[in-house]
Amino acid sequence: MALTDIEKHYNKHPEDLRLLRRHGIVEFETTMHHLHRFLQNYQNPFILDVGCGTGRYGSSLMAEGYLVKSVELVQRNIDVFLKREPTADVVKGDARNMPFIEDNTADITLLLGPLYHLFGEEEKLKALNEAKRVTKTGGLIFVAYLMNEYSILSYCFDEDRISDLFTKGVIDKDYHIRSKGDELYDYIRLEDINQLNEKAGLERVTIFSPDGAADYMRTRLNHMNETTFRHFIEYQKCISERADLIGAGSHTVDVVRV
Repeated sequence: MALTDIEKHYNKHPEDLRLLRRHGIVEFETTMHHLHRFLQNYQNPFILDVGCGTGRYGSSLMAEGYLVKSVELVQRNIDVFLKREPTADVVKGDARNMPFIEDNTADITLLLGPLYHLFGEEEKLKALNEAKRVTKTGGLIFVAYLMNEYSILSYCFDEDRISDLFTKGVIDKDYHIRSKGDELYDYIRLEDINQLNEKAGLERVTIFSPDGAADYMRTRLNHMNETTFRHFIEYQKCISERADLIGAGSHTVDVVRV
């Protein structure tokens, strides 16, 4: 069977290494910080990690004693996860259709990646509605998005692709990226996220930037001493929910209630 573009990408760019680099560590630790905020409100919660990648979050949560079931589309990612965690409960599946998961199952559902690769409102709503179906009433969904302005600044301008993408119609007159089907990622703005929540019937609890300026500062982060780097992580945790900064980083995580 031919590999999909997503499988080719993750075979070439190992996801397990990204979250171990300093900019990825900022994203990971800030996300875990907010997860712990909400997990303390549960007794023995069941966590569903959809689009788990190589299980970076799942492994950490399992090590803390949480019951985690993981779903992943890319077989290579599953193999890496199981090599590290042979007892992990991980199944191959698509975030838009998980018939193997019963209704009202998870206390907290993580969607920390699938919506990066789903194009347009209709496809994203399929994943959100499926996450809503498998999450208990009153439960939480953590939904990660790739942000429009980060891509415009980092790829379109910094790599001097802006004119070409305008010509191809990938960027509209408002500098909103309209990714085509042959692109790997889709990018979004806060107003798009708000509209998705309204259509899916999801209530926002909070929204935060897990990485802030980290992706813009990769080289500088790599040159920081350990003390300064730890301060940077704490800084990002502290400012991650500031409304004037959300949306400027490469990722945003929306925490919504079913």
